[in-house]
Amino acid sequence: MAKAKKGGKSHRKLLMVGPDAPFQFVEAYKSLRTNLEFLSASSGCKVLLITSSVPEEGKSNVAINLATTMAAGGKKVVLVDGDLRKGSLSRYLHLNRSRPGISNVVANQCTLTDALVRFKNVQFTLLPVGPLPPNPSEMLATPAVEALFKGLREYYDYVIVDTPPVSVVTDAAVMCRFADGVILVVRPGVTTTQGAQLSKKNLEAVHAHILGVVLNGYDAKRAGHKDGYYYSYSYDYYKHDDSAQAEDGEEGP
Repeated sequence: MAKAKKGGKSHRKLLMVGPDAPFQFVEAYKSLRTNLEFLSASSGCKVLLITSSVPEEGKSNVAINLATTMAAGGKKVVLVDGDLRKGSLSRYLHLNRSRPGISNVVANQCTLTDALVRFKNVQFTLLPVGPLPPNPSEMLATPAVEALFKGLREYYDYVIVDTPPVSVVTDAAVMCRFADGVILVVRPGVTTTQGAQLSKKNLEAVHAHILGVVLNGYDAKRAGHKDGYYYSYSYDYYKHDDSAQAEDGEEGP
């Protein structure tokens, strides 16, 4: 059994829903979960891509918290680190970067089951990125990646994929062919109107099904809304004190 290290020198902090998180923060993710469950029931959305226009918009935090919230609702959820250029989920969850991941599975260096990571203190399963390949876009376009997503789709209720920013590289656009829908994360002070429009254009060019936009880091109090209703549908920050703890063991396809 492996335990994830707490702390670390990385400036990145995992901001996570939990029993001590502010009510408004938790309710915002529950609202997002409810909307996605309605979409899934009506249109079969199971594989969801989380992307953004540029870095630092918080898409990885959104992906982790969405996976946590959906798993807490009784769904079988796998969170996939689909960023084959930087792969930040292992850092957020304090996992050793030497663990096998997508790149190892695609290269036939391990099975998908061997690459999946279960946790003791969160209910979703993680598929790490593995060693970063020299040709991410080309690797993502291979039949092996298509087979990988097919296996995840058959076993899990939801497959949530954290991808690189869609306006920076083409990886997210390439993975749209495996996805049922895309969620675009924007952040006040980081995302520009032009950047959001370009992201929308890039996704539409590959016929992506854009489910909606998550406004991350919105401070309703600073914006002048005193009504708690407005605040409950924004996203605040909560630093989780307990790092996710990895647990070895077979699960999945």
